[in-house]
Amino acid sequence: MPWNRAEGTEAMTDAATIDNAQQPQGEGSEDAQSTEPQKSVDWKAKYENAIKHSREWESRAKANKDAADELDRLKESQLSETEKLTRRAERAERELSALKTANQVNAWKNAAAEQYEVPASLLFGATEDEINANAKALSEWKNPERSGASALGDPSGLPQKPPKSADDWIRSIARHNK
Repeated sequence: MPWNRAEGTEAMTDAATIDNAQQPQGEGSEDAQSTEPQKSVDWKAKYENAIKHSREWESRAKANKDAADELDRLKESQLSETEKLTRRAERAERELSALKTANQVNAWKNAAAEQYEVPASLLFGATEDEINANAKALSEWKNPERSGASALGDPSGLPQKPPKSADDWIRSIARHNK
């Protein structure tokens, strides 16, 4: 039996209609030969109905939000002074903890910036080790000679400063390859 899609009033619920649909063509009753034209779907009406339904749910949601806000205000007004002060103290403690953490991170950044001679504004990290590693990497990038990087500096093997002679160049390559 083929699958039929049924919507609303167009659904096939009558047993005779189902029986007629299952009979092969050419056989059956008079109703099977006189087919009704398919009704076209009014998509605009369906769209407008969906919009109307959506607006109803939107207004219900707004009403529920207003009711929830009013309930929160009522609960807040019924809290005792002790509970209000406790909540205020907890909020203040969270803010103080966040400020202390930010202050400590800034102190670590300033210390690392001074030690490695890099700007503190370029440093990042949440722990002292992360900040120091970042400062060290910036310092090595800024001053490759101080970091112990090779005099060659270039993976191609060319020195950064041209050697005075071919012998100096060969010696620098030999030192680099040790």
